Amino acid sequence: MKFKAILFDLDGTLLDTSGLIVDSFKHAFQIHYRKEVDVSKVHEFFGKSLRSAMEYLGPDKVDELIDTYREHNLKYHDELIDIFPNVVTTIEFLHKNNIKLGIVTSKTQKTAIRGLKIFGLDQYFPVVIGIEECMNPKPHPEPVQTAMRLLSVNSEECLMIGDSTADISSGKSAGVKTAAVKWTHVNWNNILGEKPDYVLENMEDLLYIME
Repeated sequence: MKFKAILFDLDGTLLDTSGLIVDSFKHAFQIHYRKEVDVSKVHEFFGKSLRSAMEYLGPDKVDELIDTYREHNLKYHDELIDIFPNVVTTIEFLHKNNIKLGIVTSKTQKTAIRGLKIFGLDQYFPVVIGIEECMNPKPHPEPVQTAMRLLSVNSEECLMIGDSTADISSGKSAGVKTAAVKWTHVNWNNILGEKPDYVLENMEDLLYIME
């Protein structure tokens, strides 16, 4: 196959967590500011660290917002997340064909693994790079570089797939080919501005890229 390893973002790429994320932001800002948060601004931070979002949206209460967000997010995590169509069958196919698989996410490793386990995907991902595994989160190349090192592959052998500008930028900066998923909530023109190498209309499109 064309690539020996594939790295996936998690939220918005494999798992549909947008409702949970937005609800958690809304809850945090109601608690600390008694006001509605601008959902379009929240979408702009998809793929980036939670801290960077709170530093922009609520710079005077960053730690409080993060704590309240995470408390709400974990409380409702299991009941509010879903999985996108054809993800399970595609991951199973790649695994059976000995493609090395990794997750590169801006959430904590523990929460990422929790989400994978709900849908039986944790067994396929020996490498899960969470926000605490690197000094520099996406869009910096370090998370992708760390995943490649742990999977023992080089940049020419690897593909990074995500739903945000941060995913594509991180992959490109690390020297790997990139693919953007069309089911994103992030502004599509902004994603295209990062010049992904491939676009996935459906997760199964990945199989054609791999041929």
